[in-house]
Amino acid sequence: MDAEDMIGFAGRERLRESFPLGHARPVGGAVRARSLRQHLRAHMRAISFLACVVLPGIAAAGYEYGCATGQYVSEFKLLVRQQAPETSGPNSIISALGGGNPMLAMIEDSEVVQQYIGSHQILADLPPGLSLDRIFASPRADWLSRLTPGLPPEKKLLYWRKMVHPYFDLSSGVITVQVRAFSPRDALTLANAVLSSSEALVNQMSLQARENSLAYARQTADAAQARLLADGANLASYRNRYSVLFPELTAASTSSVDEGLSSRLAQDQATLASLTSLGQTGASPQVQTLRARIAATQAEISHVGAALASTGGGKQTLASVLSGYNTLVETEKLDEELYASDLLNLQNARNSAAQKAIYLETFVQPNLPVASTYPVRWLATAETVLAGFIAWVLLTLVANIVRDQMD
Repeated sequence: MDAEDMIGFAGRERLRESFPLGHARPVGGAVRARSLRQHLRAHMRAISFLACVVLPGIAAAGYEYGCATGQYVSEFKLLVRQQAPETSGPNSIISALGGGNPMLAMIEDSEVVQQYIGSHQILADLPPGLSLDRIFASPRADWLSRLTPGLPPEKKLLYWRKMVHPYFDLSSGVITVQVRAFSPRDALTLANAVLSSSEALVNQMSLQARENSLAYARQTADAAQARLLADGANLASYRNRYSVLFPELTAASTSSVDEGLSSRLAQDQATLASLTSLGQTGASPQVQTLRARIAATQAEISHVGAALASTGGGKQTLASVLSGYNTLVETEKLDEELYASDLLNLQNARNSAAQKAIYLETFVQPNLPVASTYPVRWLATAETVLAGFIAWVLLTLVANIVRDQMD
C-alpha cells in the first residue's frame, strides 16, 4: 500500500468515525439549491423593480420632457350681477318673483353659468367658425393629449371638461374659468368664445326675467281692474234690487223726518196737556184740533218707522240693506287701492324692462399666455414612479405570501 492509499484509507476511517451508521450525511446539492433560489429571488426582485419602477419612470420622463406638448392657459374672472329692484311696497312685483332674497338669486344664477360652461349646450352655442378639431386635434399636439377627430358628442364633452375648467367661489361669488389649448392664440380665442357664450346666456336669462316680470305685473293689474269693475256692477245691482240709489242718504233722510215728527208730536202733546189743565174740554175746537194733529203725527211716525223697518217689499230692513251696501263700498275702496298699487308695479316693470335685470361683470379679461402651464412634467414623472413603486410593493407582498404557502 503506497502513501496515497494510506492517506485515503485514514480519511475514510475518520469520516466513518465522525458519522456512525444510521445517521444521515449532509447533502451538498440541497445547500446549493437553497442558495440558488435565494440568488434567483434577489434577481427577480431587481428585475421586477426595474420593470415596475425604473423603466416606467424613464419612459414617463422621456415622454413628458421629449414628446408632451405644452398647454397654454387663458384665464378670466367674472361676476353675475343683478339690477337693484325698484320696490313700491309689500306688493312689489320684484319681491313676488325674486323671493325677496337677491343674494340667493345671484348664487343660483352663478351656478347656472358654471354648469353651462361645462355642458353640451355651450358646445352647440360656440361660434360656427370656431373648430374644436382644429384647436384640439392639431398635429402639433402629442398623441396622448390631442382630441381624436370624429368623436361622438359625449366623448367630446368629456375632453372639453378636461380642457375648460369653471370654478365658482361661493364666499366671493366669483366665477374663475381656465381654458387650455396647445398654442397661446388658440387659448385666448377659445376663452373669448366661452366668455361671449356665457354673456349671451346671461342676457337671455335677463330678457326672460324681464318678460316674466312684465307679464306678471300686467296680469295682476288686469285682475285688479276686473275686480274693480265687478265691484261697480255689484253696487249697481244692489241698488236696483232694493230700489235705493244711495241707502245711506235714504236712511239719513228718513231718520231726520222721524226726528222732526217726534219733536212736533211732543210739542202738540204738551200743548194739549196745558189746555186740559186750564179747563178746556174735549168739545173745545182747540183741543179737537190738537188731538187730530197728534193722531196724524202718530200715523206719520208709524209710516216712517215702517219705512225704516223694511224696504223692497218688507223683505229686508233698511239697516241690513245699508250694512250690505257699506260692505260693497268698502270692498270697492280696497280694490281701488290695490288696483292703484298694481298699476304702479306695472309701470315699474315697464321701466325695468328697458334695462338688464341680470348681467355679467368681467373684471379679469381673458389673457394671452406667454409660457405653457401644463403639463407639470416633473409631477407627472413623479406620479408615474410612485404608482410603479406601489405596484411593485404589492406584487412583492403577493409573491412572498404565495412562496410561504408553497413552502
